[in-house]
Amino acid sequence: MNKKNIVIILCSALFFAYFFSKKQEPEIDFYSVKFLRNSPAVEKVLKSKGFFEADFKTRDNLMINAIMLDQSKTMNIRTTIISYPGFVPGRKEGMSTLYAMLEKEPYNFMFIDPRGHGTSQGELLTYRGIKHYGESEFLDIVAAIEFIVAYNTKENITPSIILHGLCSGAFHTIKAVAYLKKHNYATYNCIQGIVFDSGWPIMSDIAENVLDAQAEVECTSYYVPYLQPYASYILISIYNFFFKHHHQKQTPITEIIDSIDQPILFIHAENDIFVPIHNVYTLIAKAKNPKAWFVKESYHVHNHLKHKDQYKHQLQQFIESCIQWNNSLSKIK
Repeated sequence: MNKKNIVIILCSALFFAYFFSKKQEPEIDFYSVKFLRNSPAVEKVLKSKGFFEADFKTRDNLMINAIMLDQSKTMNIRTTIISYPGFVPGRKEGMSTLYAMLEKEPYNFMFIDPRGHGTSQGELLTYRGIKHYGESEFLDIVAAIEFIVAYNTKENITPSIILHGLCSGAFHTIKAVAYLKKHNYATYNCIQGIVFDSGWPIMSDIAENVLDAQAEVECTSYYVPYLQPYASYILISIYNFFFKHHHQKQTPITEIIDSIDQPILFIHAENDIFVPIHNVYTLIAKAKNPKAWFVKESYHVHNHLKHKDQYKHQLQQFIESCIQWNNSLSKIK
């Protein structure tokens, strides 16, 4: 074989190696878990839509990262939606479905990386991170709200804010609002409504159920469903021995939710096996201004993915009712 043929063969091999090794761009689908968990791909799309990163410090000195969109140059903004995700994967990009639903509406958006997630500082999947989970995460939301209030003031944007919390994010959101009522009432008044999706009152009450459900999901996905009882027993035993007594010391939000004046929309799947729906009944009963949407044929933290049209309708209806509620209060004052 002459040198020319060798060169051709080598070049061809390099070309095919390069071509087939190139990662295909994922299909853009804000209702696909696979896409939403590809944070770099989602971030790339969001930034092409005008989103930009924002960083702010919490009261306990952690730097939190978020991504936000300001549409005030092209429309008269009615409110800013701040969304805080759950425990795992708990990335800001995973909440961008809300933007896909409402991108044509006159709203601004902020999606937060909780402490220990993404590029935000803090611990998560460590002994210390799990032991203290639920104690201070609400400070991330407090910092985000205060950042948005300052930003809206500077840019002459309406101060209205709607909070959206998913799973543990809903728990932290209630704690944040109650905290602001005590420590920063002016900022508290900028909050016009709260969406409480798939949330719960206190971690120690739902942890065993979550671990049991997760064991079932994992064992089924690996085609070993017969191992589920053993996996559940091990996970629950570890939790009860190392973490449960720490989480039991936290204040359930059933004891603070009645201090919140703003309307709260409770969204929960009727057949949620991770957080059974009965966990929100007491919260709804204690809330001052509750609304509820119990979702049929859905499951934990997938309401916005499985029922996008209904979810969009519920959100829009709730947001507009919150704005009207706030306007009526302002007239009374």
